Amino acid sequence: MNNYYVLIYLTEALKAKCAGCSFYSSISPHKNVWEATIGDLHNKVRLIFSSNPSETALFMDQYRPAKKQNVTAFFDDLTDCKITEISLASNDRFISFRFENDSILLFQLFGSKPNIFLVRDNIITGSFKSPDEFTGKKPPEPRQAPAERKKPKEGISAKKAIIQTNPKFPRPIIPHVIEHYNLESKSSEEISELTIKLTRAMETNAEFRVLADGNLCLIPEKMLPVENKKVFDEINQAIKYVYYKTSRERRLSAKIQSIKPKIDSLIRKSKSAIRQLEKADKGLERAKEYEKLGHLLMTNAHTQLEQGTESVTLPDLYDENKPIEIPVKPGLSVAANAQLYYEKSAKAERSVKESERRLVETRQVLKELKSVKKSLDKIDKVYEFDDWLKENRRQLEKLGILSDGKTQKKSPYRKFELDGYEIWIGKNAKSNDRLTTDAHKEDVWMHARGVSGSHLVVRMNNQKEMPPKQVLLKAASLAAWNSKARGSGLAPVIITKRKYVTKPKGAPPGTVRVQKEEVEMVEPKNVLS
Repeated sequence: MNNYYVLIYLTEALKAKCAGCSFYSSISPHKNVWEATIGDLHNKVRLIFSSNPSETALFMDQYRPAKKQNVTAFFDDLTDCKITEISLASNDRFISFRFENDSILLFQLFGSKPNIFLVRDNIITGSFKSPDEFTGKKPPEPRQAPAERKKPKEGISAKKAIIQTNPKFPRPIIPHVIEHYNLESKSSEEISELTIKLTRAMETNAEFRVLADGNLCLIPEKMLPVENKKVFDEINQAIKYVYYKTSRERRLSAKIQSIKPKIDSLIRKSKSAIRQLEKADKGLERAKEYEKLGHLLMTNAHTQLEQGTESVTLPDLYDENKPIEIPVKPGLSVAANAQLYYEKSAKAERSVKESERRLVETRQVLKELKSVKKSLDKIDKVYEFDDWLKENRRQLEKLGILSDGKTQKKSPYRKFELDGYEIWIGKNAKSNDRLTTDAHKEDVWMHARGVSGSHLVVRMNNQKEMPPKQVLLKAASLAAWNSKARGSGLAPVIITKRKYVTKPKGAPPGTVRVQKEEVEMVEPKNVLS
C-alpha cells in the first residue's frame, strides 16, 4: 500500500488534484489518522494519512465536514496557503508538499513511526506525531541511490537476491513472484534479470490490482497471474480500497484472533471437565464399598491380627456369607482398620458432592463461553469488536479469557500486545528459561543472533501458521532492541517455532539449542513505545 512504486503513481495523482489548491485545515479524527481539507471554494478533497506502521497510507477521499468537536488542529501556519509543488524523493518514500510561503509538508511513509513534518528553512517547526521530539531539528534525509547496481551473490535465497537487486521491490509481492517463477531453483543472476524486468513493468506498464490476500500489486497480471480481489483504473482508488476494506479486515481478524482461540480452548477444557465430572457416580460406588468393608471389619473387631498381616478374610454378610478378602494396614487393629475404611468412604462421598457442585458450575461456565463465542462470531466491523470488548470485559476476565491486570505483575517475564498478538519478553537468564518452557510449541521464538539478550515469543494460540510478515519484523526489531545488539544499525535475529528450541542438559540458565531457524536482518527498535 505504501511501496515506492505505488507512491510514484500516487504522487502524479496528487499533483493533478491538489497542486495549485489551498490548504484549509487539518485534524486527527482518530488515533494515528490525520486528515486535511484541500481545494478551492468549489471543489474540496480530504487528504488522509495513516501513521499506523502496519497500515501506513496516504490517499485522497471525498470531502466531508469533520463530525467530531474539540479535536486537535495541526499545521495552522498553512491555513489558506496554496500548494505550489508535490514531489516524491528520488530513492525513498518521502512525499513533499511545497507551499507558497516556502513551507514544506513532508510525509514519511515508512518505518515503525511514520510521520508528517512541517519544515521551513530546513528545520522542523511541527509534526503530526511527537512534536516535542522533532521540533527544532533537521528533517530526515532520503536515502541516496547506490552509484551502481550490485549483482546479488550466488547461493543466497531467492528473496535476498530480489532485494539485493532492487531494495525497493514490494516485500508482500515477493512470495508470489518466487512461487510463480519457481525462483528457489534459479540462479541469482536469473533472479536478478527477472527482478529488473518486473521492476520495469511496474514503472512503465503498471496495473492497479488488489490481490486476494489484500496486498496492492502493480505487476501486470500476465506477468504475475495471481488471483485478484479487485482491479482499479487509478492508484488512489486502489489505495483507498485497501485501506478501508482489506486493512480493516486484517485489523478485525487480528483482534478476533487475540480472543477467539482462548475461548475455543476454554470450551474444549470445559467439555472435557464435564465428561470427567459426569463419572462422579463411580465415586459414590467406591464410598459404599468402603463403608461395607468398614462394617465387616467392625463386626469382627474382637479378632486379633498377627504382626505383619496385610489382609483378612471374613464372611461377607452382604453376599450370603461368601468369604471376602479385605486389605488391612499392618500394625493396626481390626477396629482401627475399620475406621480407615469409614474415613475413605466419607472422603469419597465428599469428593462426589464436590464433583456435583463443580459439574453445575462448569456447565454454567460452558454456557457462558458458548454465548460469548456466539456474540463474537456476529462481529464484522472493528468498531463493533471494540464496543463488544468494552461491554464484555468484566465477564471475559471472570471466565479467564482476558487477564484482570494482576497477572502482569506476577509474571516472570514481560507481556505486551503487538498488532493483536501477545508478546513475551524475558527479563534475565532465568526468566528466558521460564519463558521458553512456558511457550507453546507453535509459538514463534526469537533471539538476537550472536549476542546475549532476551528471548522473545509471539503467542500463536496453537495456530501452526506464522503471523503476518510485518508482525514478525516488528517483533524481531524488538528482540534486537532487548539485546546487546541494541546500538547496531542492523542486527540478525533468529526466528523459529518454539518446538525447534531445546535446552541442553546441564546448560546454564538461558542457554538453548535451535534445531531449525530463519534469520532476518532488522533495525533494533522499541516498537512498543
